[in-house]
Amino acid sequence: MKKLLARTLCLAFSVVALVGNANVAQAKVYSYDITEENFPAADYADRYADVKAAFGEDKTALYNHYKFFGVEEGRIVKITKDVLESQVNADTPIVASKLFALTVLPTIVKDDMTEAEKVKAVEAWMKSNITYGVSTDNSCYHITGPMMSGPTTDEGYAETFEFFMDALGIEAIINSDLKSNKVKVDGVWHNVNIPAGVLY
Repeated sequence: MKKLLARTLCLAFSVVALVGNANVAQAKVYSYDITEENFPAADYADRYADVKAAFGEDKTALYNHYKFFGVEEGRIVKITKDVLESQVNADTPIVASKLFALTVLPTIVKDDMTEAEKVKAVEAWMKSNITYGVSTDNSCYHITGPMMSGPTTDEGYAETFEFFMDALGIEAIINSDLKSNKVKVDGVWHNVNIPAGVLY
């Protein structure tokens, strides 16, 4: 019995390792602590054909791949209210600001927009509604700044843009400088730095 279990586990991890070699983005700076209960398995499978081919619609297998491999590979799922409310730090100002941002998002984009149109709409909204500057606390370095109509630094812009993309289910990361982003549209990665005027 033990030998059979060991062989099964070995086979499972071999499949996961093969799937893990997919050509996806670098890992995100901020990753969500998503529970299996709130994991959008169908969304994850539909995004990645290699994962779906390996695990089908098995929610537990899909969740385990995301948790142990997908996050490090930069794979994403659409971030929803349920996901945010299930976070360990759900009672913090940053998560509260992200929940508020979810209510703002429908005023920026429409469901029938293409991904490119959604990215442009978010960029336009951020240019028009966020003021560059430094606050007396550290809110300007996070999404809390713009969601409270406060001044926002490059870091705050980058965090806000990435979250909007997360909520839209569009692949985006914060670059290693923590002040700019990359966004993937139609299979191509583009640099974005809204304060500097570098737009998709």
